[in-house]
Amino acid sequence: MKSSRFPWFAGLAALGLAGQIQLSAAGTAADSSRLAVLGKLVHDPVPRVRLEALRALAKLKSPEAAALALDALNEPMDPTLDYALWLTINDLSEPWIAALQSGAWKTEGREKQLEFGLKAIKPEQASRVLGRLLADHPLGRDGRGPWIELIGSAGTPRELKSLFDQVLAGGFDDAATVRALKSLSDAARLRNIRPAGGQEGIAKVLDSASDSVRVEALKLAGVWKSGGPAFARIVDLAGATGTSDAARSAALGAVRSIGGAQAIAALSKLSGPEQSPAVRRSAAAALAGLDLGRAVPAVVSVARGIEDEAVATDFWRQVLSVKGAAKAIAEALPASGVPQSAARAGMRVAREGGRNEVELVVALAKSSGLAADTQAFTGQLVRELAAKAASQGDPVRGERIYRRADLACTSCHAIGGAGGRVGPDMTSIGASAPADYLVESVLLPNAKIKEGYGTVVVSTRDGSDYSGTLARETAQEIVLRVANGAEQSIAKNDVAKRELGTLSLMPSGLMDPLNEQEQLDLFAFLSRLGKPGEYDASQGGVARRWRLYVLTHTDQQNGLANSMWEKPLTDRMWSPVYSLVSGKLSQSLIQEVTRRSQWVGTIGLYAATELTVAKAGPVTLNLNASAGEVWVDGRKLGGTGRQTTELSAGTHRVIVRIDPKQIPESVKLESDASFVLN
Repeated sequence: MKSSRFPWFAGLAALGLAGQIQLSAAGTAADSSRLAVLGKLVHDPVPRVRLEALRALAKLKSPEAAALALDALNEPMDPTLDYALWLTINDLSEPWIAALQSGAWKTEGREKQLEFGLKAIKPEQASRVLGRLLADHPLGRDGRGPWIELIGSAGTPRELKSLFDQVLAGGFDDAATVRALKSLSDAARLRNIRPAGGQEGIAKVLDSASDSVRVEALKLAGVWKSGGPAFARIVDLAGATGTSDAARSAALGAVRSIGGAQAIAALSKLSGPEQSPAVRRSAAAALAGLDLGRAVPAVVSVARGIEDEAVATDFWRQVLSVKGAAKAIAEALPASGVPQSAARAGMRVAREGGRNEVELVVALAKSSGLAADTQAFTGQLVRELAAKAASQGDPVRGERIYRRADLACTSCHAIGGAGGRVGPDMTSIGASAPADYLVESVLLPNAKIKEGYGTVVVSTRDGSDYSGTLARETAQEIVLRVANGAEQSIAKNDVAKRELGTLSLMPSGLMDPLNEQEQLDLFAFLSRLGKPGEYDASQGGVARRWRLYVLTHTDQQNGLANSMWEKPLTDRMWSPVYSLVSGKLSQSLIQEVTRRSQWVGTIGLYAATELTVAKAGPVTLNLNASAGEVWVDGRKLGGTGRQTTELSAGTHRVIVRIDPKQIPESVKLESDASFVLN
C-alpha cells in the first residue's frame, strides 16, 4: 500500500490490534493515551485506518472505547467497516450496557449509534436495558428508530403488550403498524413469546383499510393460531372477491397454520369448483398441508384448469412443498387432460430446488402428451453444442431468451449485481469458464454444483419440506433462498430435520421448452458475459434495476398523480425490469414489461431507480437517451446529458420521465454515486 499513512498500521498493532494491550481494572494513563489516539483514527479519511482503529478499540474493555467505536458511524461506512464495528461492539457489549444502565452513556443525539449498538449485541443483552430505554423514548406515530424491531427481538411479554396495545389504539401510521405486527409475529415465531394479557384484539386489525396492514395482521393471526371471531373473519377474507392476492395468500396461510378440523373444513369448501380459480389454487395448496388425501382430488382438478405457465409454476411450488405430495398426485393424475403449460411447469418444479420427483415428471408428461426425459447429454455432445453455439449462436437473441419469464434466470442469478442471489453470479462467467462447462452446467445442473451453492433441505414439524441455499442463520432461525428467489424464514424450534441436499436448485429440465437454435443462442450469450464490449457488466455506476409505471387519465382522476413518488417500489403499480448487460433499458424491454404498444390515454411513463449517497455532496447523473427528463426526490434536474446536483447522504429515488408516445431506442443512466441493485 503506497500511502503516507502506512506507518499507522504498525502503530495500531502496538495499540492493541494484535491483542498485546494489557489493562488494569482501574485503567491507566497509558490507556487514556491509547483512547485519545484511537479516537482520532476512527475518523481518519482512509477507511482501512478506521477499520484497524475499530479492532484496536475492541481490546480496551471500557465504555469509553465503545463510545469511540460508535462514533465511527459519523463517517462513511461500507460493509467491511460495518462488520468491523459490529464485532467491536460485541466485544465491548458488557461495559457499554453498564454505561447505558447507569446513564453514563447519554442517548440524546446518539440515536443512530444507539440503534446500531442495540442491534449488534445479543437479544438477551438488549432486553436488560430495553424497558428503561423505551420509557425514555416513547414510540411515536411513525415508529421512528429501532424500537419496534428491538421489542420483537428482545422484548418481554410486558413490552410486547405495550406494542400491541398501541397498534389496537391506532397509535401508529400504516407503515409503523406493519412493522409492529411483524415484530409481534417474530417474537412468537422465533422466541415463543406473546403479549401479556391475551391476543384477542387481532380480529380488529383484520379489518384495517390498509391492505399491507391487513396482510401482516393475517400472518400474525396464523402465528398466534387465533380462533373464534378472528378465525371466522380470516376465512371470510380468504374467499371474498375483493380480497387482494397478497391478503388472500396470507389468509389461507393463516388457516393452514391454525389447523384443526375447522381449518380442514374451511379449506375443503374454498377449494371447491364453485370458487374462483385464484381461491381454489391457494386453498387446495393449503389443504394439502393439513390433509393430503383430501386435497389431492382438488389439486388435480385445479391443475387441469391452469393454462398460464407462470401461474402453474407458483401453484406447483406451493403444493410440492408438502411432504409426499408428488407421489400422491402422480398416482391420481388422469391418463390425459392436463394442459401442456401446467404440465411443463409441474415437471420443472418437480426437478428444481433439489427435488427429483421422477414419478410426477413421468405422470405429468403422459397426461399432457409431452416427452418425459431430457436427452441424455454425453461429453461429446456437450462439446459439439459448445462449438455450434460459438459459430451459430446469436448472443443478442440469447439475452432475450435469458430474460424470459418462464426460464426465471434473472430470479436466481445476478449480472452486474442486479438479479437473484440463489445461484452463482453470472457477471464474468463467460470470461472465466470454458464454453463446454457452461453448456454442461445448464443441461446437467446436478453434474457439478459450485461450492457454496449446494442445497439445504429443511423438514418442519407441520410436514413441509423447504430447500434452498443458506442465506443466513441465527440462533433462532434459518433463512433459505428458495428456487423463486424469495427468502424463506424457518424458526429453529419448528425444524424436524435438516440435511444437505445432493441436487442443484436449478431444475434439470430447464432447457426442455427451447429448440436447438434457442439453446445455441442462450449459450452464445452466456459465453460472452464478462468479455470486453456490450456484455461486460463489471463496471459500476449504471442503473440496472428499474421499476416502470404508466400514469393514465384514470389514475389522475383517482388521485394517483403523485404515486411515482409516494408508492414504495415494491408496490404492485410498479413493473420490475433489469437493464440489458450493457446497462441500456431498451425500447422493447419497456414495451414488454408495461404490456403497452399503444400509449393512448396515458399521461406519462416513468422509469424509477434508486441510488445511495455515502456522504453529502455533489452527485453527477448522466442520462444517455434521445429524450427524457431526470427527476430526483420529486425535483426536476433536466433532460438528457450530464447534470450535477447536491444530495444528502442516504438513498434517493431517481425517475426518468419518458414521453409514452416517443419512447427512446434505449435509456441508460449513469452516476458517480452507487445505484441500488437489489
